[in-house]
Amino acid sequence: MYNISITGLIFYKGVFMIHISKGLTYIFGTMFLMMIGSTLAVAGSTIEVTIKDNGYHISGSSSGTGTPGFSIAAGEENVITLKNENHTDHSFVSKAFKGMDVAVSGEAKTVNDGAATGWIVEPSKSIQLKFTPPVGKDFSGSWDVFYCTIHGKDKMKGEIVVADTRGGAGAF
Repeated sequence: MYNISITGLIFYKGVFMIHISKGLTYIFGTMFLMMIGSTLAVAGSTIEVTIKDNGYHISGSSSGTGTPGFSIAAGEENVITLKNENHTDHSFVSKAFKGMDVAVSGEAKTVNDGAATGWIVEPSKSIQLKFTPPVGKDFSGSWDVFYCTIHGKDKMKGEIVVADTRGGAGAF
């Protein structure tokens, strides 16, 4: 029988990671929690992105890097609500949406920025995006940025992680 002592719990990019003081238990415990955490954190994601103060603010989520971010699930329906609380137009654009079938509710103009696709949200307006990223090597386990084409990639940006939750931790 092992005396187990948890020394740290981290939530990073949609995955729970735990540090346990015993070597063998550390590996098993980490893998077990990563499998559970990755499934619970992203399956059927509903994300709220508020645009204010010339930045993206994600409700209840963080990429862990100081940059706003969130995880979505491949093979699952995901919903992103975009609320523009500024007094100027903003866009929400990413390569992750290029070629993907996205149902848009609300008034929004589609933006194509090279290999990226997104939407412009007018001041004091909201839109909702519903989509299911395909399961496969092009999406599952991928990482990308979202940004505002109006104010620039370097000034307004965040991170999206697309997780394949079918196989737990090994699916990344």
